[in-house]
Amino acid sequence: MASTKPQLADPEHLPPQVSLSRPAGFFSRLEAFTIDLVILSIVELLGTALIQTFLRFFKLTGLAANINTLMENSTYTIAIGAALTTLLVIGYYTFFWTLVGFTPGKALLGLKVVRSNGAKVSFSRSILRFFAYWISAIPLFLGFFWVLWDPKRQSWHDKIAGTQVLYIPK
Repeated sequence: MASTKPQLADPEHLPPQVSLSRPAGFFSRLEAFTIDLVILSIVELLGTALIQTFLRFFKLTGLAANINTLMENSTYTIAIGAALTTLLVIGYYTFFWTLVGFTPGKALLGLKVVRSNGAKVSFSRSILRFFAYWISAIPLFLGFFWVLWDPKRQSWHDKIAGTQVLYIPK
């Protein structure tokens, strides 16, 4: 006997809703990027303060003494700080693009990163998009400004990763 309940379509096989959204412009994307940089700066400052507090609290233990000796060498301090900052930035962007499709800055402005066909961005594509930022940035940020001239409003890193930044329909 056949079921009388309506069958729900599999969400992965639904047609993309790209036609409902329009590509995000340069200034919206720039503003979202600036908001994300402010958020990352605050997180980094709070994280640094927390680590410093932790190291001072456990100053009497041998482990903290060894870490403190290592940290007194400014070369190691800079290298460790740079490595942690790099991991934080890569993790921030790839985590948000993969999990929800937008960073907090993009969310505040109603923007979302999707594949060119409207599908969700995978982790590997997020990593590719992040590292392609450098290709957009190195020649005087021309890859970012490309959004102003491109008919699809894609930057170079969007073209490389096969992504699109869209306004989220309300």
